[in-house]
Amino acid sequence: MTPFSAGRAGVRIRLSSGEAALLRDLAGQLIELLADRTAESPDPGDVLLAQLGIGGGSSAPLDPAVARLLPDAYRDDEEAASEHRQLTELGLIQRKVANARTVMATIEVKNRDLTASQAQSWLRTLTDLRLTIAARLEIEHDGDQGRIETDADFALQGAYDRLGYLQATLVDALDAATATPAVKP
Repeated sequence: MTPFSAGRAGVRIRLSSGEAALLRDLAGQLIELLADRTAESPDPGDVLLAQLGIGGGSSAPLDPAVARLLPDAYRDDEEAASEHRQLTELGLIQRKVANARTVMATIEVKNRDLTASQAQSWLRTLTDLRLTIAARLEIEHDGDQGRIETDADFALQGAYDRLGYLQATLVDALDAATATPAVKP
């Protein structure tokens, strides 16, 4: 069974109950991880700015997974990176959390078509989950196996690989769903 395929109204999702449970759990953990970063950030002081998603910490996250999800915009300029982070981090976290919540909300219904917006949220969340796991396994480059020293590492590697497969089938389904039929001359 292919997890994603082109459907009548977008992308059709078909996950086993085990895959759905794993994705629900991982998306929930992603939300918690990002919420922890929001809790670390100083009080924005201005409620209007916070509502607009403006705010954030002044320094890069210490957790390598969060740092990979919220990278510095300017690697060679610490001051510019800090200023950019203070203005944009909260909004980025809010978008990532909203995407993960969309996954959690749409995972419950089997054999349903995702809207284009929901499919994009799925794609972004799958990417965020793979980035998080890659950081935990110390995977730095494509083809890098990372650290596999314990049973937990081995399980994470399996989840990382499965998320990659889900991501690839979703991209293929999005391509097929948006392809226009060839026009005969």
